[in-house]
Amino acid sequence: MMAPNGGGAWRRALLRSYPWGRDNQGKLSVARSFYTQRTLPAMHASGKCVRSVAIATTHARGLHHQHRCTYYTSSDGKKYNKKIWNSLGIVIIPQQTAYIIERLGKYKKTLLAGIHFIIPFIDKIAYVFSLKEETITIPNQTAITKDNVTLNIDGVLYIKCDNPYNSSYGIEDAVFAVTQLAQVTMRSELGKLTLDATFLERDNLNEKIVTAINESAKNWGIKCMRYEIRDIILPVNIKNAMEKQAEAERKKRAEILQSEGERESEINIAIGKKKKSILIAEGQSFAIKAKADATAEAIEIISNKIKKLDSNNAISLLIAEQYIDVFANICKNNNTVIIPADLNNISSLISQSLSIYNNIQNAKRGNGPPQIESLPNDDLVHCEEKD
Repeated sequence: MMAPNGGGAWRRALLRSYPWGRDNQGKLSVARSFYTQRTLPAMHASGKCVRSVAIATTHARGLHHQHRCTYYTSSDGKKYNKKIWNSLGIVIIPQQTAYIIERLGKYKKTLLAGIHFIIPFIDKIAYVFSLKEETITIPNQTAITKDNVTLNIDGVLYIKCDNPYNSSYGIEDAVFAVTQLAQVTMRSELGKLTLDATFLERDNLNEKIVTAINESAKNWGIKCMRYEIRDIILPVNIKNAMEKQAEAERKKRAEILQSEGERESEINIAIGKKKKSILIAEGQSFAIKAKADATAEAIEIISNKIKKLDSNNAISLLIAEQYIDVFANICKNNNTVIIPADLNNISSLISQSLSIYNNIQNAKRGNGPPQIESLPNDDLVHCEEKD
């Protein structure tokens, strides 16, 4: 049965029967049906996609009930409202936005950015989605680590709608579901890690949360781009214990570095002393060798000269010179020395030296080993100790 006056009286009665008022911009009056009043408060509170509501405008001749459409509240608080040309079947969609079109209550198609044409009063815009990446703050929550430490942790979730159809018909509130899933996954992953691993494996923990969310939300039309842990708040006693531990570790490292420095210093000193001793020994060896070469050369020269001259007189002169040189420095280095008892009898000493020399020469000619005569004990006397 047709309503009187083409249904105008019925529409006015409907608007008078249900609450209505102006929206946030003060332009439109909304008359909610029984279905809208019972099912949409949570959707309005979340500020996301909602079902169609009845929109009416106020003008000079009274209330005029327009065709139903959907509005969408984005993160910046702006609302999409039905434009006047939508009633003519013209739909202009902004960039990075998707419209879900229903025909007689059934899904028809998804429209993307650009101008589109729909059948007025038959097709309607049921859902509007932003295809931009959105940021959702995960509120602070309590989690327990593997070593039974209670943490307060929060984070930031970056999501994007990649399938508007699934977001419309696959779940009631996709954003709320993803937020709850992120909290549950974060608590679950933290329970597998110790407190120290929570700080060390922060990036790995973020990747695990993203993987778990994408696996569960693949039928919701929502893709988690990344997840970042923002703050990790520790209990006061755990924080104080960690500060003491960090201070002890720093002190330990300082002591280790100091001991290593001292060890390196001692090693360097020992190496320096070793090289010094080696160089001194090499120098002494070189000096002794040089002295021996010089002595051998001098002996050879003297021997050659002795063969040409009167050997006995030459050797006597040489022994006498050396005897005088020795007794000139007799007590310079040692406190106790042994000297012949008769210092004035130089001729006897020379004769003994010549006898030794002759024995050496006879040994060279093959007359047997040299016979070395020693001084009698009576000819030796101890010198007084030098002060």
